[in-house]
Amino acid sequence: MHPESSSPVVSRSLTPTLGLAGLGFFGAVGAPAVAEAQQAAPDATVLPGVSVTGTEARPAYRPSADTPVTRMPFTAEEMPQSVTVVPRIVLDERAASTMQEALRNVTGISLAAGEGGFSGDNLTLRGFSARSDFFIDGIRDAGQYTRDTFFLDHVEVLKGPSSVMFGRGSTGGVVDQRTRLPLPTTQGEVWLSGHAAGGVRATTDVNIRAGDVAARMVAMGSRIDAANRDHVFNERWGIYPSITWGIDGPTQVTLSWLHQEERNMPDFGVPYRNGRPLQVATNTFYGLQQTDEERTRTDVATAYIRHRFDNGIELRNTTRWANYYRDFSGTAPRLNANPNLVTRQAQVREGLDTLAVNQTEVRATANLLGFRHDLVAGFEIGRESSELTRFSQTGRPSANLLFPDWMDSGNIVTTPNSDIKTVADTYAFYAVDRIYLGELFEVMIGGRFDSFEAEQTNRGTGQQFARTDREATWRGALIFKPLDGLRTYVAAGTSFNPSAESLTLAANNAQLAPETATTYEVGASYEVTSGLRLSGAVFRTEKLNARTSDPANATLQVLDGEVRVDGFEVSLQGRVTPGWNIMAGYTYLGSEIRNSGNPAERGKEFANVPPHSVSLWTSYDLPMGFQIGGGLAYVDRRYANTTNTALAPAYTRFDAALAWAPQEGPMRGLRFQLNAINLGDARTYDTVYTGHVIPGVGRTLVASVAARF
Repeated sequence: MHPESSSPVVSRSLTPTLGLAGLGFFGAVGAPAVAEAQQAAPDATVLPGVSVTGTEARPAYRPSADTPVTRMPFTAEEMPQSVTVVPRIVLDERAASTMQEALRNVTGISLAAGEGGFSGDNLTLRGFSARSDFFIDGIRDAGQYTRDTFFLDHVEVLKGPSSVMFGRGSTGGVVDQRTRLPLPTTQGEVWLSGHAAGGVRATTDVNIRAGDVAARMVAMGSRIDAANRDHVFNERWGIYPSITWGIDGPTQVTLSWLHQEERNMPDFGVPYRNGRPLQVATNTFYGLQQTDEERTRTDVATAYIRHRFDNGIELRNTTRWANYYRDFSGTAPRLNANPNLVTRQAQVREGLDTLAVNQTEVRATANLLGFRHDLVAGFEIGRESSELTRFSQTGRPSANLLFPDWMDSGNIVTTPNSDIKTVADTYAFYAVDRIYLGELFEVMIGGRFDSFEAEQTNRGTGQQFARTDREATWRGALIFKPLDGLRTYVAAGTSFNPSAESLTLAANNAQLAPETATTYEVGASYEVTSGLRLSGAVFRTEKLNARTSDPANATLQVLDGEVRVDGFEVSLQGRVTPGWNIMAGYTYLGSEIRNSGNPAERGKEFANVPPHSVSLWTSYDLPMGFQIGGGLAYVDRRYANTTNTALAPAYTRFDAALAWAPQEGPMRGLRFQLNAINLGDARTYDTVYTGHVIPGVGRTLVASVAARF
C-alpha cells in the first residue's frame, strides 16, 4: 500500500517492470499456487494490465485517482491545481523506460540539456527550470542521473508553484515519482524486451505476503543503443526491495531501498549555425571513444512509519538518506573558425551529492465552527551536500564537420580545475486546511515557512560563500461545485527560488535574496462519463524580482528583472468506452521577459519554452485479447537562449503499439507487445541548450513479452 494512500486499495496486478530476469523466473515457480488462489476467487474481474476484486474498477488510465497528493488533503483529481498523473499502464503500453519518455505524456514540459556542471534529467515546466524539482514519494530527489521507471507505480506532475508542499523551487511545478511498495496480495510479473536499434531490457516485480508482512522486489537490467545516433548507448541496472510490517493494520512500517547504476555514452548533439541546428546527418556524433563516458551510482534508502488512531487522526514519519555519485566526461561540439571543423569542448567533472531528511506529518478531520475541516500539518528537517570537481583538458582534437573520427586519440591531458563543496540545512513548518462550506463550496488555505542555510567552499582556493534565506509561502483556493461531476476553482500561490537552490553559489549572487513568484489560476474539471475526465485551466505566473545582470556592473546580478508566463491547458484522461482508453493534453505558453538588465532580452521569450505542445496516447481493446495503441507528441519551436538568436524547430513524433494477451489456454497470463517509437522516423530535437541541441532517437522497434502470475 502506498504511503500516501488514505483508504483501502483494491487488489491490482502489477504492470511491467523488472530486470534481473532470473529473479522473476524464480518467483514464477510459485505461479501454480497463485493460480489456485485466483481460481478460488471467481468473482475477480480481469482488465488489461489491472485486476480488481469487488466493485467496479477505476478506469485503467486513472488508477491513482483516490491517492492523496503529497502533503495535501486532496486527491490528484480534487486538487485545485493542474495535476497530471501518468499511470503505470500507460508507461507499459508505450514502453517508456525513462523519466524523459514518461513525461512525453505531459504537456507544458520541455527537456533541457545539462549545463553548469550538471547532467542527468533536466527540464522546464510551465516555462521555468525544474532541474531541482524531482521528488520520490514527496522527498526531494536531488541526484543527477537518468531516472528509470522500473520502480514506479505512477508519476504525478503538479503544475504551478508548489512550495507550500515541497519547499524551495517549484515555480513551474514538480515531478513526484510514486514508487511500487508492498501490496496485500501475492503476485508478480516479468518483462523482456528487445530493441531493433540494438539492446535488451528486462524487468521483474514480485510481491509476496505472509500474515501481516508483505515484501516486494523490483529489479531492472537494460542496455539500449540510441537509434540513428552513432556510438550513443544507455546501460543501467537497478533494484528496489521494500518490506511492510502491519500491511492491513493501523500501524505500518515500511523500509525501501533504491539502488541504480548506469554507464552511458554522453550525447551533446550538434552545434548551431546561423541560429539553427547544424544540418548534418542525424547519426553524426562528435564524441571521443578515448575519453567520453558517464557513470552514476544512486542509493536512496527510506523508512516510513504510519499510525492511525481510533479517532481518525493519522501520524506519519518519513526518514530518507540518499547518496548520488557521478563521473562524467563528454564532448560539447562548437563551431570552429575553420568552417569544415568542429571544436570538441571538454565537459569533465566528478561529483557526489548526499541528502538526509526527516519529515513528520499529522492528518486529521475535525468539525470546527460548524464546518468540516481536513487538516494536514508537518515539520521537515534536512541536510544536503554537493561536492563537484571540474577538470580541464588540453589536446582534444577537432572533428571533421561531416565525418568526425570518434577514435581520434589526440594527445589529451586532464587536470583539476576546481573543487567545490556546498552544504545546506533546511527546516520547515507547513499546514494546509480544506474547509467544506456546505455542498457547493470548499476553501483551501495553506502556508509554509522555510529556513534554508547554504555554505559553499572552494577547496582549491579557500574562497567561501554563505547565504541564509527564510521565506514564507502560501497557497489558497475557492472551489465551486455547481453540478454533479463538475468542479471549478480559483487559486493563487507563491514560490521562492534562493540563489543556492541547486546547491551552487557564486560571487555575483551570494548576496541576493530569493526570487519570488506568484501564480493565479482558474480551472475546472468535469466527469464527462463515469470514467472520463475533462479538465482545463488558465493561468499566469510572474516574477517581479527575477535575477538579472546589473546594468552598472555586468559581473553582478540584481533582482530587477520581471518575467511572466501566461498560459492555457486542457486535458482528457480516462475510459471513453469499456475497451477504449485515452490520455491527451494541450498546453499554450506565452512567455515574456518584460524587464532585464540586458537590453537584448527585453520583450523576448524564455529559453526552451515551446508556445504550443500536444500529447496523445490512446489504446483500444479488440476481440481475442488483442490491443492496438498509438499517439503523438508535438513540440513547437523553442529558442535556445534568452536573446532569441538560436532556435530549435518544431517536430511531431508518432508512436504506435500492438499487443496480444491470450485470454485462454496455456499462454493465458502472457502478453506479447510490439512498439514503434518515432514511427515516421522524424528528425526531432529533444533537448536544447545555448550552445548545442541534441537530436532525438530515430525509428525504434521494441518487441516485448510479459508474464504475470
